[in-house]
Amino acid sequence: MSPPASDLLDSLPAQLSQPLKEHVNQVLLEIIRSNSASQFVQNAPVLAKFCEAIAQGDSKDDIELLRHFRVLVPITSYEPYKPFIAKFFASPCREIDVKDLFAPGLPCFFAITSATSGKEPKLFPRYRPPPQYRGHSTTTTPSSEGTTFAPYSLKLSKYSKALKIHLEDGQSSQLLAVSSASGGLIRMRMNWDFEHDIDRLDLWIPGQTAPYPVAMIEGHRPYFLLHALFVLADSKNGIIPDIETTDQLRVASKKHFTANPTRAAELREIGPPGEAEGWAVRVWPALTKFIGITGGIAAVVVPKVCQMWKCCHTN
Repeated sequence: MSPPASDLLDSLPAQLSQPLKEHVNQVLLEIIRSNSASQFVQNAPVLAKFCEAIAQGDSKDDIELLRHFRVLVPITSYEPYKPFIAKFFASPCREIDVKDLFAPGLPCFFAITSATSGKEPKLFPRYRPPPQYRGHSTTTTPSSEGTTFAPYSLKLSKYSKALKIHLEDGQSSQLLAVSSASGGLIRMRMNWDFEHDIDRLDLWIPGQTAPYPVAMIEGHRPYFLLHALFVLADSKNGIIPDIETTDQLRVASKKHFTANPTRAAELREIGPPGEAEGWAVRVWPALTKFIGITGGIAAVVVPKVCQMWKCCHTN
């Protein structure tokens, strides 16, 4: 079974492109107006010309505001942000110093880059979006697996697990998790703080094939090994392999890993990936979609995916 062929468009027809442009402009306007009073916009030298232009012009003129933004706001590197990011690492870090720093209020968490270039990782504060752009959010507690294999790590970063902000009342403080962007977004959508992770080990990541404790495992090998076990449902005896993780996470993961000798026999009959075309759709007959980065150096995965799915790829 291979996915149906589809014709890719070189460009969108007018009835689609025009509404898309209007939507992009509207979202951009809301972002500009929402963040224009932030400390970064008001004080970053790289945005001085833009601030001067909007101060002298008509701030209610949408067309003029968008034109100023596109002409006067340059593509930036991380350097202009560093002195502002450093405020979160001051000791003590006070709310008055970091409130409205990049967007209204305080961030929900800090996203950290992978630092694959060998340099120090970069940190980016992530704020809760306006209500109209939050999409579907839920506070329910999933108790069974989903059908999407998209590994998320909820583990906090080793670089800096959390940042403490002393609030203006002088009595309380707020902790901001430092994690991967995907993990932080899941936490934000589900309202999951990191202080109570231990209480969620019986849950599942919403819609995902792996339970909560798998998302807490450190180390690439045990993390991906357990994700693979759950997505394959390869459980002859219901026994978790002796992976490098804490006893608590191993025991919690085992509770979700029930024996299924029939499924294990099916997988052994199919064999490992790479031995035959269409391996993926034999393992998962209901597989309908593969989403991934396929440009640049990541393009090396395309032939492998096509072989496992027995499909054709169009650039």
